[in-house]
Amino acid sequence: MKHKSQLLESIDRFRQSFWAKKNTGRPPIGVVPADIFMPIKYLRQEITSTEILPQEINENFYRNNYEFAFASRPVSCDDFIPFASPWRAIPWLEAICGCPVHYAQGSLAAGHYVKCVSDLNNIQLPANLEWSAKLTEEINRLLDHIPSDCWVSPTILRGPSDILAAICGLTEFYCYLLDMPSVLNKVAGQINRILLNLLDIHFSLVEPKYDGYGHIYGYWAPQKTVIIQEDAMGMCSPQTYHDIFRQYNQDIVNHLGNHVLFHLHSTGYEHYQHVLEIDGIGGLQLTIESNGPALRDIVPDLKHILERSRLILFVDNYFDQLPEVLKKIPHEGLYLIIPDKYINTEKNFVCFCKDNF
Repeated sequence: MKHKSQLLESIDRFRQSFWAKKNTGRPPIGVVPADIFMPIKYLRQEITSTEILPQEINENFYRNNYEFAFASRPVSCDDFIPFASPWRAIPWLEAICGCPVHYAQGSLAAGHYVKCVSDLNNIQLPANLEWSAKLTEEINRLLDHIPSDCWVSPTILRGPSDILAAICGLTEFYCYLLDMPSVLNKVAGQINRILLNLLDIHFSLVEPKYDGYGHIYGYWAPQKTVIIQEDAMGMCSPQTYHDIFRQYNQDIVNHLGNHVLFHLHSTGYEHYQHVLEIDGIGGLQLTIESNGPALRDIVPDLKHILERSRLILFVDNYFDQLPEVLKKIPHEGLYLIIPDKYINTEKNFVCFCKDNF
């Protein structure tokens, strides 16, 4: 458990260095267990069926994030804000929009159910309110048992493009984008309204702690916050994002305020400049993948992002290049997330900070 003084020091670092973009000596740095973003490992029991139903989800089914990742960490002097959220392995919004939740080979995925464009044109959303009720139930359960150093975060709620890809199937989604973009646009609006309603439910239940909110990426924000994701856009022309889906992300920012960020992968982030054009967007979150460009090769983009906005950089790969990169990019508005496979002791953390800042 983190002491109050530790939390307040990290909160001040997020407030000043990240949100206010001031030079405070070093940016906030979070060290995370390597498996924290693999929630299927949170299971308490073996799954024997091929489909998960909402009534199966309860405290005996999975460990929450705090139990899994924060109960005993080798590094606790970092800035990662402890959190718990409804189980992130469930594709919540996809399920609420009618997708069955399939289980196979150690993972959960949303099953598609729309067979043709005419089906999509007549779709009625939301399609499964049992999943919505279960999500609210899980938020309340977490709030009833939350440790004093832990924030309840929104769970993963993917954006309209990802939900459409789940409903239709990925290949069909990309074909429909070419053939029937107006139909997708119409349904995307319905999905976004459901997403906004789920966010309203979350923030009607979750009150600020230490004058702010926490998130699954381990940061603190002084106002309501969420990270939007539209991963399906990583394989599309940036213009497709601009023409169809950006407007719905703008709606989220308009609704929640300017502490909303946007999630990207280094394997497909060319639409990031259009994201930065969202009025009031708080910043970007970029995950560095092993099969994407090397960290040193995207320095110009990192500089561009930090000069215009803020950046949460999850260095899941190419950690060896990070010291070189840090010498070339601004630190104001930066937040680093580093897996504990690279920094696994508090001594290593202190040395990393001393060597690079």
